[in-house]
Amino acid sequence: MADARQKTKAEQLDELKQILRTWQKIEDGSVAHTTAILEKTQNPLIRLVMEIIRQDSMMHKKVQQAILDSLEKEAFQLQPEELAQVWEMIEEHDKQEAEAIRMAEQARRTCPLAIQRQLLEYLIDDERKHERLMGHLEDFKRSLYPYG
Repeated sequence: MADARQKTKAEQLDELKQILRTWQKIEDGSVAHTTAILEKTQNPLIRLVMEIIRQDSMMHKKVQQAILDSLEKEAFQLQPEELAQVWEMIEEHDKQEAEAIRMAEQARRTCPLAIQRQLLEYLIDDERKHERLMGHLEDFKRSLYPYG
């Protein structure tokens, strides 16, 4: 039977840290497994998919470690001046991401080949992920400047 009491914030954070450490081991396994597959095949499509997954797994582990570091070493901080210093560049990059999505969608609509169309779909999803990340920066900005 589940523990009826609510976990304290400290208990929740301890559980989160343990989950992240376990997850990092899974990502390490994914890197090792995709590397082994890469060593066994010369097929360009299989290699491409394994390289994508391998790179993503490495980035996942890096993000997980950043979260752990923010909990154990130094909390994330974002000063208004830091964001203001690069905000115009962020807005420009956001426009580039929107254009990349537009181009990828156009390419997908134009593509008559199934495998290539699926790869284009992957690129669209990844570009949309970038767009969401940029949106998070906008949310951070709003939290720093609630009136504008």
